[in-house]
Amino acid sequence: MVLSLAEQLRDQGDYHPAIAVTTWDYSPQPSPVRGIEIVNLRLRAPFVAGRVLRSFLSFLSTLPSDVKTFASFLRERRIEVINAHFPDLNVFMPLLLRAMGLFRGKLVLSFHGADIVAIGRMRGLPRAVWRHLITRANLTVACSEAMARSICLFAPTARVTFIHNGMSIRLFEGAARNRQRGHRILHVGKFEHKKAQDILLRAFQILKQSVPDAFLVLVGAPGPELEKVRAQISDLALDHSVEVHVGVPHERMPEIMAGADIFVLPSRAEGFPVVLLEAGALGLPVVTTPVNGIPEMIEHQKTGLVVPVEDPVELERAMRLLLTDTATADRLAQAWHERAVTNWSWDRTCRRYLDAIATAE
Repeated sequence: MVLSLAEQLRDQGDYHPAIAVTTWDYSPQPSPVRGIEIVNLRLRAPFVAGRVLRSFLSFLSTLPSDVKTFASFLRERRIEVINAHFPDLNVFMPLLLRAMGLFRGKLVLSFHGADIVAIGRMRGLPRAVWRHLITRANLTVACSEAMARSICLFAPTARVTFIHNGMSIRLFEGAARNRQRGHRILHVGKFEHKKAQDILLRAFQILKQSVPDAFLVLVGAPGPELEKVRAQISDLALDHSVEVHVGVPHERMPEIMAGADIFVLPSRAEGFPVVLLEAGALGLPVVTTPVNGIPEMIEHQKTGLVVPVEDPVELERAMRLLLTDTATADRLAQAWHERAVTNWSWDRTCRRYLDAIATAE
């Protein structure tokens, strides 16, 4: 996501973007990726939750050298804008440098879902510090309108806007559909609680009673629920009807999506899931839930089917409808395809970022 945005900024604007990865890894600096410079940047947060005093004293002990190093980094590269995605408390450092007159550029914070949810659950000092940071940033960007409202409630005087994420339209729209035997259902998402693979598996077990040749493909990054998902597949006797693919490179996703009949994302929580856009670009009908930014994308029975959260019965009904009623599936898929490719390219997202940065104070 960040790499795609950086590529568009390079191609469209007057900026020369680099991606700084905050890490304490002392390995050699990474090579450029798709022509974008990648930099390992050691940037310390003022404190770490759970060991506030100890981490704060450590922060103070290295602060003079850290300020000097970071100020040199910004000056040598003539940095005008710092755009922190999935920001951590280390965004305190550019604000400190700005207060010291060592950085005259803009700080933009971009939140994508789980990051702002975690901040909203904080209490005491961490919550107060985050409210200060968001308020002092030149601009805070949420990836959905619903998220922007939440940030405004958290920090009422902050300068907040929303900019939807985009997608690589050409990568997915150009993929040839390769439907295989049976009725294939695809889900893509990290193996974690909020993605609700457990609910999907329960719904799929019900579906098998009326659509015996249904096949489910689960694709995602490794997460805390991965082994539970594998155990649930065995417990439900679905070993021969479910495939699990872990750590698939993004470049392979068009090929995997091209073999599916429908796409399902039954999440308990989301930001603005790009994977739904990608399914739309490829022409898949979708089933999803009305959480966070998803209602800004999918309209029930017009561009997809929307079912209640944690409801395997309604989820099964929606999947069965799309698998057995090809006219409905094709109508919804075409409507979602047209809406997705028209509204959510990285080109459009980049232009909105450039406009927002230009007007940020």
